[in-house]
Amino acid sequence: MSHPRFALQTFTIRKFMTSPAAIEAGIARVSEMGLKAIELAYIKLRRDEINAVERACKRHGVVVGSTQITFDFLSKQRDWVLEMHQQLGCTTTSVSVLPFAAIFGKRDRLLRFAEQLDALGAYYRERGLDLSYHHHDFELRHYDGELGLDLLLNNTAPENVSLVLDTYWTARGGRSPHDTIADLAGRVKIVHLRDFALRWKHFKLGPVDAALGKGNLDFHRIVASCVANNVQYMAIEQATHKPFEQVESSIAHLKQLGYKTLF
Repeated sequence: MSHPRFALQTFTIRKFMTSPAAIEAGIARVSEMGLKAIELAYIKLRRDEINAVERACKRHGVVVGSTQITFDFLSKQRDWVLEMHQQLGCTTTSVSVLPFAAIFGKRDRLLRFAEQLDALGAYYRERGLDLSYHHHDFELRHYDGELGLDLLLNNTAPENVSLVLDTYWTARGGRSPHDTIADLAGRVKIVHLRDFALRWKHFKLGPVDAALGKGNLDFHRIVASCVANNVQYMAIEQATHKPFEQVESSIAHLKQLGYKTLF
C-alpha cells in the first residue's frame, strides 16, 4: 500500500500565482519548503499558465497530484481539460464548489446536480481522468432530513465521483474529520488539511481557518486516518495574508507529529 503525500493547495498562494513568471516563482518556493506535490487551483487555465506550471514542476521536482476547477469549466471546456491534464501528467481533477443554483436550491436541485456530476465523472473516467468533488459546509446541511453530502455521494457512482474532504469545512459542519475519512473509506481520494479555530470578532466568537496546530483539530489522528484509508494526497490549505510563513508553520507541525516521511 502506498502512503499519501503532503501537498500544497495553490489557493493558499493564489496571490503569488497571477502570471506565468509568478507561477514559476511560486512553485519554486513550494519546492524549497519541502513540498513536492501541489493541487493546482486558482490560476488562469490558459496555455501560457499551464506551460509555466509544467516547466516549474519539471525544474523543481514537483508533481501536480490533482487540480481543482469549477463545474462550469469542466463541463464546457472538456477537450482542453483533458489536454492540460495529459500535459501535466495529472490524472485527477475536482469540482471546486457546489454551483450557485444548488447552494440555494432545494433537494430536487441538489439531486439534479448529482445526476450531472455523475455523468461528467463517467465522461472523464472513460478518457483516463478521475473526477472528485470538493465540499464546503453547504453540503453538511439537511435537505428534507438527509444530509446534502450523503445525497450527492449516494446518487453518484464511486467509480465516477470521489470526494475531496476539507478538514475545516467538515469541522465547521459539525463532523469529526478523522472519523468522516474513515466512514467514507475508499471514497475520499484527497484531503485538504486546514485547522479550525475560533476567534473574537465584534464581541462574538466565530470560526476561521488557521495554520495546522494553531486551532482545535487533531492532525495526528487526521493524518493517521488518511494513511489507514488510502487517501492519495493531503493538501495544506489556508486563507491567509502570509501564506508562505503559515505553510512553513503547518509543515513544522506535521513534522513534529512524526510525519516527515510523507513529504
